[in-house]
Amino acid sequence: MTLLESITTTAILRHSGLRFAAALSASALTAHLLPVLDGTDGWSLFPPLVAVLVAIATGRLILGLVTALCGAAALSLTGDPSFVQWPWLVFRRALVDFVWLPLSQSFQLYILAFTASLIGMVRVISLAGGTQGIADLLVRKAGGARSSRLAVFLLGLAIFFDDYANTMVVGTTMRPVADRFRVSREKLAYLVDSTAAPVAGIAIISTWIGYEVGLLQDAMTEVGAGISGYELFFRSLPSRFYCFLTLAMVGLSVLLRRDFGPMLRAERRAQRTGEVVRPGSTPVTGGREEQGFGPAPGVVPDWRVAAFPVGLVIFGVLAGMHLDTLSAPEVVLVRSEHSFFSRQYWTIVFSHADGARIMFLAAVSGTVAALLLAVTRKASGAATRRPVPLSRAVTVWLGGITGFHRALVILVLAWAIKEACKAVGTSTYLIASLGSSMPPGLLPIIVFLLASIVAFAIGTSWTTMAILLPTTVPLAFSMGGLPLTVLVSAAVLDGAIFGDHCSPISDTTVLSSIATACDHMDHVKTQIPYALASMSVAATFGYLGTALLWPAYAGLALGALAIAGGLLAFGGDPEAPEAGAAPC
Repeated sequence: MTLLESITTTAILRHSGLRFAAALSASALTAHLLPVLDGTDGWSLFPPLVAVLVAIATGRLILGLVTALCGAAALSLTGDPSFVQWPWLVFRRALVDFVWLPLSQSFQLYILAFTASLIGMVRVISLAGGTQGIADLLVRKAGGARSSRLAVFLLGLAIFFDDYANTMVVGTTMRPVADRFRVSREKLAYLVDSTAAPVAGIAIISTWIGYEVGLLQDAMTEVGAGISGYELFFRSLPSRFYCFLTLAMVGLSVLLRRDFGPMLRAERRAQRTGEVVRPGSTPVTGGREEQGFGPAPGVVPDWRVAAFPVGLVIFGVLAGMHLDTLSAPEVVLVRSEHSFFSRQYWTIVFSHADGARIMFLAAVSGTVAALLLAVTRKASGAATRRPVPLSRAVTVWLGGITGFHRALVILVLAWAIKEACKAVGTSTYLIASLGSSMPPGLLPIIVFLLASIVAFAIGTSWTTMAILLPTTVPLAFSMGGLPLTVLVSAAVLDGAIFGDHCSPISDTTVLSSIATACDHMDHVKTQIPYALASMSVAATFGYLGTALLWPAYAGLALGALAIAGGLLAFGGDPEAPEAGAAPC
């Protein structure tokens, strides 16, 4: 290392250290100044507060979470330890009580194993040509700009089991097709980014559901609601307004051929000049990020290679839930009163089944099927050669898991943050400060906006969920019981995704720019107006309207109509000939 490099590194570290100290001081000062409520002081808000501020100030999410754990451990120590004992006791409480004890429970271990197994399965499916097969199936139907955009959207819906795989596969596969039909890179990046996370977030089988169910399960156990995290996930699905309405915005903008704002200008530029990239922009090109998402050399893409393992996982979860509760008294009773295909029957089944274990076993069966399909594939033009040996398939499976290690670490720290907030009484303080003064009907929209701000600031939806679900769900349950809890849970999950969509430092936003070779800030600036429009409709017709006036399904229907009306009223046709131009 040269002297200049050494000086630069030292300056960066010193700058980060100052930011960290400032965030820590601001969190401590805020906690100190907050009043005591019902015997609980403002320091109970220190863990989530310092997690967010440190992540924003330093750009290091895991550092923020670890700082929050250590702070909660220090605040929750009992007795009067000596100065020498204090660091060891803080470290032991944070590591053992907050991290290890939740992780050692079978539910968390099964969820962690399910998530890891499904991530590896997705990579093996891609190696065996499954995801490329889905893409090729849809690309054949593309014959123009609108059909190309529609193919991107449909492919994004088809790869619902992982948002990272969705982003990289759809972006890199459809980029040449979009270029051929003069679809701007900004529009392609928007289609990719605004489909990936929403569809993965609401899919009943994805790498997201294990994470979401784990957080919801802990929240339900804490408040004693009597339902499982899996059942809460299903109950909240009709209230996932931002996810559903964002998908509606994407689909309707394609079908109606309407765009607005900077996106309309970008699309008209591409259609009229053939410049799919803005002149003077700097497209982001992928390196290692694109590795592991393509088929092995010689493999013939086949959509069935993806459909069979994913279908097996879905069937395995449903069949496993049914068989696991076959003799449960509550399930036997509801089966005698309702149809096997009724919502009432499956609500009781999901509530009483050992969901985490069944999800894990289903993911393992899908992984085994994907590995078998991969190693038995034949190379094109060679009847005997196997392009994917078992060692290669297993290496890709393990590489998918290790490549996703940061998300798995955040998953573990999420469970730890829940324990930390419980130890210092964060939920108790929030209930005392807001429970008597806030109308319950306003809580969902306020939580949605709060989750949006946090996710935008720190650039990740998963950490936002981990910080807010353990604190807002008990508050919602105390103010309005299970109905309000369902809405607030959906608001946290959706607000996290919205903030993630708008944030220029979000991993999926960056990956979308990489996969589509789009200038990153061009992608951010053209996507934000669409995200804000979807958010406004979701907040008004969804979280506010559903909490005060109508059921969730009515909110979704009214929201979709509002989006369609807005596109027709304020949008323009990007393929319309320029005014005054001679007809072709």
